[in-house]
Amino acid sequence: MIADREELFTNRARVGILAALTNLSNGSTLPSDQSFVCLALRCFHWYRNPMVRGANIDIRLNNGDFSQQGASWFFSGVLGGPGAGEALGSIQDVYRLHHQTMEQLHISFGTGDKFSITNMPSKYFPDGAGLSGDLGGTSDLIHWQNGDPSHTAILRLARAVLLPPRQNIKCVCDVSALPDGGNAVVAGTITPQGRNMLSLRDNLNAPDGINKVIQICMDGLHARDVQ
Repeated sequence: MIADREELFTNRARVGILAALTNLSNGSTLPSDQSFVCLALRCFHWYRNPMVRGANIDIRLNNGDFSQQGASWFFSGVLGGPGAGEALGSIQDVYRLHHQTMEQLHISFGTGDKFSITNMPSKYFPDGAGLSGDLGGTSDLIHWQNGDPSHTAILRLARAVLLPPRQNIKCVCDVSALPDGGNAVVAGTITPQGRNMLSLRDNLNAPDGINKVIQICMDGLHARDVQ
């Protein structure tokens, strides 16, 4: 579950997916007396709506991500499914996740106990990578990304952020939900399951079958104590 504030590159207790959360084995510090000069920052966010598996038993039309039978149980309130009251994510839900990430996910980054960049929306951190193409209007797929897949479309820092030996990385992500002006109940932005459709946190945590990935990457020069 995602909270409104998350500290990245930390060494919290994790089970089985350490490499999927950070590639720093020591948490927020580099091993031994290694150092790093951060020259660029990237924020990658990627979402994809799930595809239903073909129902034909003999020759399936497609593999898909889920079966209609499985979804009927998962989203059933009568059968006690964990996604009761929710629905499968659509291309419109994917688009909402993208634009809410760019406006609500704010990133602060630095080293030691000080931030060098404070509370900047993720739209300032284009990833400069990922898929790109043209579906030609003949598909129900949707694809968005933060920045063109080019290394010119990244946040190059005007001044390098130094990570000296035995210092830690300080990276914090804050989610600030859109204000509803006190009209959430009247407008119906709060679902019966308590999900706030104006909140990126709630939409990321929703069991709607959408594949959801957010990554922050720092680029630069890594110096090792042993060559």
